[in-house]
Amino acid sequence: MISYTVYDEEVQRVMDRLMYQLSPVGLSNFLGLEVGPWLRTRASDRFFDEGDDVSGPWAALSEVTQEIRESSTDFSVGGSHPINKRTGELEEYVTGSYARFWPTTMGATVRYPGAPSSKKSLRDKMKTAQEGKIYPRTVPRPVLGVNETDLIFVQTALMFFFSGKYGRDV
Repeated sequence: MISYTVYDEEVQRVMDRLMYQLSPVGLSNFLGLEVGPWLRTRASDRFFDEGDDVSGPWAALSEVTQEIRESSTDFSVGGSHPINKRTGELEEYVTGSYARFWPTTMGATVRYPGAPSSKKSLRDKMKTAQEGKIYPRTVPRPVLGVNETDLIFVQTALMFFFSGKYGRDV
């Protein structure tokens, strides 16, 4: 004979945890604790490696740009590298920012970088990096983006979050 004993107190604790995790606040915390730092690391790696599996390798700087950088004392960077860096402002904004996350009526939302820059010059740099520019001719060298690797990370992290093997007591 086989018998099972179910303790409703334990079941209730598991259900309470699951209800919290499925709530907009619980999902918001998940985004802030897991997805935000993941996006920040991906962006930082993208700058370090001058591109990645999302953006592809960044196009080399034009010869004219390299000459300007080499002859100028205004830039603390070399001629051909690092790409996407003159003052460091764009990289600092992208990699030094934290994600912003909040509960919504449908679940939760994450935005990275967390807050749009209040500086027009920085917003212009971001747009140029993402889309390129006609004049002066600048090819896109995207600094933000996600792909299947990121989706797999989020799905796996969610699986651990819901299974209780999250590593954090929520």
